[in-house]
Amino acid sequence: MTTILIADACKPSLVMTSEVFKDKILGTVVEVAASGKDALDYLSQKRPDLCVVDFDLPDVDGPALVEAMRRLYDGPILLTAYPSDIVQQAVEEHLFAFNDASAWIAKPVTFDKLSEIIDRFLISKHRLEKRFATQVEAQVVAKAAGRGKRAPKLQGAMINMSLGGACVKVAGAAKFKKTQEVTISVQLPAEQSETPAPKKKKAGPQLTETKIKATVAWTSPKGEIGLQFAKLTDIQKKQLEVFFKLNETIPAPPAAPTSSPKKPSKSSRSSEARA
Repeated sequence: MTTILIADACKPSLVMTSEVFKDKILGTVVEVAASGKDALDYLSQKRPDLCVVDFDLPDVDGPALVEAMRRLYDGPILLTAYPSDIVQQAVEEHLFAFNDASAWIAKPVTFDKLSEIIDRFLISKHRLEKRFATQVEAQVVAKAAGRGKRAPKLQGAMINMSLGGACVKVAGAAKFKKTQEVTISVQLPAEQSETPAPKKKKAGPQLTETKIKATVAWTSPKGEIGLQFAKLTDIQKKQLEVFFKLNETIPAPPAAPTSSPKKPSKSSRSSEARA
């Protein structure tokens, strides 16, 4: 059974979004939150399969709520909004590091627009965090296997990163085992460098050594290590976001088509006509 949480204070919009999910996935259970507080209270107790957040809520704006929800929930979060420059700017500033929320859905919601996003993030389980191409030095240090034993410590190059993890290429990757806890050291922009200093346009951001705890997710014969980050601090998250803005996004693969896409029912088509 699929459970969807929709945070939207506008009843007509809420009805249209609900009908799309129910037409798309039979048996869908829709839970409703009329405010940001209600959404956070719900996530503190339950875990839905996907969340939909409206940009204009009575007590909080959509991007701020999405950021707060990320601390409680690791599933896909979609954003709906009536198109405007303010919405686009807010998404680019606060949600650019995520594939799901940054692909915001323009209102009025229609079956085709929302169905495509459902296919991508709920059915095909598309990666939520954007990956950014990086070429920076990094050191990976693992815990020692026992008392008196030296901890593996390898220098390498960070190939790509996201808010969820990284891929590092090192000589001797076979020394690391899956699920092994490690600490990765990398030079990242200092938190205050997000706003460039005046009269120093050519100078890059001030860097500082940052240590991030992670777990080895996989290793490859090519000497690559896949790392899954532990919970980031707010400072680490801001440092990574500043760093990502200096690097190119790795294009995401297209969503795999569903085997038997469901056509919208009469009820959803009539809802779209009323919008």
